[in-house]
Amino acid sequence: MVRALRLIQNQPVLTDGHPDPVRQPGHALVRPLFVMITPADLGVARNPETQGVMGHQFVGIVEDSDTKSLIGQRVVADVNITDPASTFAQRGLGHHDPERKILGLRGFDGCLCDRFVIPDRNLMIVPDEIESERAVFAAQLAAAIHVSRVQRVEGKTFVTVLGGDLMALLCAQIMGTLNTSVRMITGRSDRLELCAKWGVKHRNLGEVGRRADQDIVINTMSEPDSIATSLRMVRPRGALILQSHPTIGIEEQHIAHDDLSLIIERELRLYGSRCGQISDGIAALQSGRVDLSGLVTKRVRFDEVMSGMRASMEPEHIGVLIQMD
Repeated sequence: MVRALRLIQNQPVLTDGHPDPVRQPGHALVRPLFVMITPADLGVARNPETQGVMGHQFVGIVEDSDTKSLIGQRVVADVNITDPASTFAQRGLGHHDPERKILGLRGFDGCLCDRFVIPDRNLMIVPDEIESERAVFAAQLAAAIHVSRVQRVEGKTFVTVLGGDLMALLCAQIMGTLNTSVRMITGRSDRLELCAKWGVKHRNLGEVGRRADQDIVINTMSEPDSIATSLRMVRPRGALILQSHPTIGIEEQHIAHDDLSLIIERELRLYGSRCGQISDGIAALQSGRVDLSGLVTKRVRFDEVMSGMRASMEPEHIGVLIQMD
């Protein structure tokens, strides 16, 4: 038996009586070192159909695999588990396969467990020079990089990142490395201090007008009215990119008819963005172009994972890291 954080009747419960995971051919047995709690982990508990072991963003060590070169290696993973022979995968759209499973989020036990299994093909080896506490950011960085590629950046593009969570902070840094004028808009003063340290322009949400002068607005927020706020910031024929996890409050968004009409009137482009390529996250970590200092605001051991889950719901925390051993 192993310890695992399971969803039982939509409540996370830490148990030490979870069955040992059984490795199937083509899968690896992984011992996680660190797991990052993200909004998706919190949102999955709201789905009454969700069950099983939680957790999906990790760095760990492969203990057993049919691929012998993986054994003993530190790894991170693409959490989308898709049949490589599926029509979507063959078209390069495996992340959008409606039949896919997602580690810890949909139909596949996650990594908040002493040991877990995942297909070999989903794993990527972490280079020796990247510390484990940095490697756990690989998936989040990959998603932020994917946001930067959704809309082509041309010339001196004006970009607003709306939000104050980990994804917003990473997007602001990534967009800042491109030929863009980036500002981050948030209601949290502590996030503004981080932006000042990075040299990213920043304003308090309550002090910003809606003058329709931004080429790209990236909205990572799930609060009511945030989409309406974003729409009023985008210039005619500009782009709005939505990155917030769909199970966190998106159904509570208040969008008036006048706000929706702006999409037609101003000929706006509306995009969604979710996962990126895990290799891009590793490359960003190797490059050193992203400053992760100050982004982990709480660390707890696995035995205290429930306090970590509670902390991740509190707005003052950015990244909550679970140390598994």
